[in-house]
Amino acid sequence: MMKIENKHPHSGHRKRLRNLIDNVGLKSLNDIQIVELILTLTHARCDTNVIAHRLIDKFGSISNILDADISSLTQVDGVGLVTAQTLTYLPQIFNIYIEDKNKKKFPCKTVGDIYSYFNKIYSDKTNEQFVMAFVTAKSMFDGYQVLSTGEMLEVKVDKLEITKSIIRHNTKSIIVAHNHPFGSCKPSATDYDAHIYLTQLFSTLGIIMIDNVIIGNDGMFSFKNNQHIKI
Repeated sequence: MMKIENKHPHSGHRKRLRNLIDNVGLKSLNDIQIVELILTLTHARCDTNVIAHRLIDKFGSISNILDADISSLTQVDGVGLVTAQTLTYLPQIFNIYIEDKNKKKFPCKTVGDIYSYFNKIYSDKTNEQFVMAFVTAKSMFDGYQVLSTGEMLEVKVDKLEITKSIIRHNTKSIIVAHNHPFGSCKPSATDYDAHIYLTQLFSTLGIIMIDNVIIGNDGMFSFKNNQHIKI
């Protein structure tokens, strides 16, 4: 006899939700979907969509849910003690994350600041790396991402990866850099070609490229200071 499987209507929903986040970021989700995602931390298999609706209906918003006390949360059908505790822990975790992240931010207000930041990144590198650093509205470095490794002639920038990184860091201002591990910081013809390509790319993405710098054995070359960037 053939076995007939009755699939749940939400079968595969969690995977689709995570795929959506991976492709376009958390900000693409609505409030219900975000609460669903949070509930998966404490609900291994059950349909969290129904519980998410109940929570939003009772508290009105994500922030109100996370600010609610345990006794109020456990009044919602499907929310047990562990889930309620987890929901109340999240704002505290967020605060710890922000405080820790702020400790790691470095100023980005002078040429010296920029050189110091990237020189530390490249101090032990023996191959070329193309890096995108994120800059806050208060002119502070807020981390960086290595986008490619190899000769600048071979630079291949993933537009989707850049967009996702910008969304994660909540900024539209960046500084790009690469290194000449065993040579001068003076740009080559290939570097100038890559700069033109990057300028056009970031422009189409609505991203402000504050500077494009090269770190070499003899210091730093700034495309902005040499009149190749006007902002």
